[in-house]
Amino acid sequence: MIKVFESFDYMEAGRVRSLLEANGIETFMKNEYSTGAIGDLPFQEVAPMVFILDERDLPLAQRLIADEG
Repeated sequence: MIKVFESFDYMEAGRVRSLLEANGIETFMKNEYSTGAIGDLPFQEVAPMVFILDERDLPLAQRLIADEG
């Protein structure tokens, strides 16, 4: 797995995940449900992170994310 995106904004991370999956890239989102722990855990530990499962998808994922921003 390769981390391709991280944001403290859950909605932004979700949009990136949806964008990648809509283009055939399998993803995993770490800390998808951890935002409720902010305050109990350090904020750096609960930021949603989007990973891709296949490193061959990295160039396409990076291009899609760059075009989105």
